[in-house]
Amino acid sequence: MKKILITGCNGQLGRALNQFYAKHPDIQLINTDVEDLDIVNANEVMEYVSKIHPDIIINCAAYTNVDDCEKNQELAYRINVDGPKNLSVASNEVGAVLVHISSDYVYDGRKKEPYLEEDDYAPQSVYGTTKMKGDAYVTEIAHKYFIVRTAWLYGEGKNFPLTMLKLAEKRKQIAVVMDQIGSPTSAYEVVKVIDLLCKSDQYGVYHATCEGSCSWAEFAKTLFELCEVNVEVVPVTSEEYGSPATRPAYSVLENKKLNDQFNYRMQEWKIALIKYLSDKGLMKKEIGEHVKNRKKVLVTGANGYIGRHVVKSLLDMGHEVIAADFVFDGVDERALKSEVSLFSGDKDIYEQFGRPDVCIHLAWRNGFVHNHESHLLDLPNHYIFIKNMIEGGLPQLAVMGTMHEVGYWEGAITEDTPTNPTSLYGIAKNALRQMTFLLASEKNVKVDWLRAYYILGDDKKSSSIFAKIVGWEEEGKETFPFNTGKNKYDFIDVDELSRQIAKAATQDEIHGIINCCTGNPVSLADKVEEFIKEHGFKIRPEYGAFPDRPYDSPAVWGDAEKIRKIMKVS
Repeated sequence: MKKILITGCNGQLGRALNQFYAKHPDIQLINTDVEDLDIVNANEVMEYVSKIHPDIIINCAAYTNVDDCEKNQELAYRINVDGPKNLSVASNEVGAVLVHISSDYVYDGRKKEPYLEEDDYAPQSVYGTTKMKGDAYVTEIAHKYFIVRTAWLYGEGKNFPLTMLKLAEKRKQIAVVMDQIGSPTSAYEVVKVIDLLCKSDQYGVYHATCEGSCSWAEFAKTLFELCEVNVEVVPVTSEEYGSPATRPAYSVLENKKLNDQFNYRMQEWKIALIKYLSDKGLMKKEIGEHVKNRKKVLVTGANGYIGRHVVKSLLDMGHEVIAADFVFDGVDERALKSEVSLFSGDKDIYEQFGRPDVCIHLAWRNGFVHNHESHLLDLPNHYIFIKNMIEGGLPQLAVMGTMHEVGYWEGAITEDTPTNPTSLYGIAKNALRQMTFLLASEKNVKVDWLRAYYILGDDKKSSSIFAKIVGWEEEGKETFPFNTGKNKYDFIDVDELSRQIAKAATQDEIHGIINCCTGNPVSLADKVEEFIKEHGFKIRPEYGAFPDRPYDSPAVWGDAEKIRKIMKVS
């Protein structure tokens, strides 16, 4: 069990840490505030830390009243400078990792583009100066440290959103500063970053703010709109508003190191705000439900035949998508692209992909060549990838299956249909399904095995018979060799399939083996004739030129009961 000491546990970040780690039975929290541990007293800090012997110290304690710091400079210096210094010395004594929370106020605010971790400091206030000096002690003394620099923080306790809503109860107009630009940031989103960093040894300084930016006035307007509060926001300048301390006019931070070193993207500020307000019951129910269901989804094989469509469907549904592949020429521009190698074997692969809520594993070579040896050769890599994702903490996994796992079968395929695959493709997929459910049984992870049938659509980009017909028509061929066409299959358009995959993989009610299908058997001949007619082609099939494959059933289709419930189709 890992032991984490938190200072300033009653602040917004301290409370968010407790909320987050309440779901982690392998973490023991030791909560302290000023009455339990005075971080400005070096002897007390050393004695306490030596007694507790934590693995991690998270310093949330700080003197954060910016205007009061101007009047109480000595106290601000002791808490914001001496405190981190004492914790740095004590962390070295017990070999603990020190996580120290920093501020955007270390910058002067004169830059016109987001600040990077390596930018020079130039604080314009006592508060900013003390935070800068506290950071300096951490970097000079602590052997293992993370400085997490955030801004415009809100969580449980006194904060900007709750203050504005309280004022709105008494006023019809509220003056809010319009010439200070930053990134409103949820404390809970920062905690997720802290947890991510603490699972690594990539020590250093990291920016951690929600994506996007706005002014305080825009922040207030958005807040009132989301909560349906009828109050007028009156934009004023900082000079008109008047404050003892100088605040940075522009303090947008770029999370460059999080993006570059962890491929981690923080939540967009409006989405994080909606989740915060929704959790507190302060906003429109329909918007809250939408955000509650919004997930960060990793799609492997994102530039493949099916993958491109799944990525688009997920984005259209409002999810955040991490697209993983080698090339991205066909991937929707709204997705975050990732070139992290699926088959590196790295145990921290879940962290490398930014800790998604869901992984849809579509990546698979030679899916249309059913007896290619790559199916078996690649199988260990798929197993290790899934194993490492699950052990890393992935909560929900969807893997692309196939009807070919079943082998020869007549009639509807249900989740209980016995499997006896007769191709290398079917054998490999069947084995991966069995291994995946075995791995998941040992962890608290939801698994959806999405079994696909006969796919058509996006014709030139697939390897199906329909893509070949398009090519032959363009070549001017009058006929093409074909089998009898009597076999009946469950045909589904790739766009409909992608919607089913996206919906099934991100819902929380129905899991296990799910047939992504129509549930309607149609003969191959009928479907080919329909395809030719719809496209106005002249080419004709030569029926009987090829024999039917021995492992193809006269009629096979998917039982669509589960997917219809998921898609809410009666």
